[in-house]
Amino acid sequence: MMIQLKSGLITAALLGAFLLTGCDDNKKSDDSEKVLHVGTFGVSIGFSYKQNGKDYEGYDIATVNAVAKKLGYSRVELTTADMTGLFGMLDAGKIDTIANQVEANDKRREKYDFSQTYIYSGAQLVTRNNDDSINSINDLKGKRLGVDVGSSKENYLRQHYPDAGIDIHTYDEPSAIIQDVALGRIDAYIMDRAGAQLLIDNSRLPLKKSGDPVYRYQEAFPFVKNEKGDALRKQFDEALTALKEDGTLSKLSEQYLKQDVSKE
Repeated sequence: MMIQLKSGLITAALLGAFLLTGCDDNKKSDDSEKVLHVGTFGVSIGFSYKQNGKDYEGYDIATVNAVAKKLGYSRVELTTADMTGLFGMLDAGKIDTIANQVEANDKRREKYDFSQTYIYSGAQLVTRNNDDSINSINDLKGKRLGVDVGSSKENYLRQHYPDAGIDIHTYDEPSAIIQDVALGRIDAYIMDRAGAQLLIDNSRLPLKKSGDPVYRYQEAFPFVKNEKGDALRKQFDEALTALKEDGTLSKLSEQYLKQDVSKE
């Protein structure tokens, strides 16, 4: 009985040592892995979205993956949230940057540093294809406009057109907005011009782009204004320059958006 007990103790000790060794090995493996932590909205057709249960894909996702590969990262770890949540995570240091059509406007530049531009776009109105009454912001007085919650477009409208009489409705997902436009529940949707036609084509709904862009802008990767953020921004710029020069960005844009948004 004593021999069996000692044998059991030895076995337990050996097992414990094995488990501790295994934990150390895993820790070393994790520490040696270079991971880029990226936030994304995850519901933007052509830019960042899931289809048929697959991983997230789109121009933003492909671009940040190409940058990560250039910079020697082992992998990109994605975290999803709406735009307000994404910037909150960036501020808290939970993610390194955001890959999802982030408009590099003056207000955001006060707080964040941005990489060079990789998307040239604008704010586009989308309406029902039988509605010719809306072609500009001035035509939205007394009408219902859908916007992505926490987006730069929502902030732009509230800042520049507070007295325009626009009934602004915020949504969590673009698919819900275009459905409501098609059904007449709201009159228009203001969205990123680069993805407007693609969203319309994929939805197969009776919609159209209306008028010229309300305003034009450029989109880039944002970084916190500190030493780490500045270093990473510089690395992103080097990688993006290389990806532009070798034609990768143009190729990815044509693949996912059927147009080249990497050039002005």
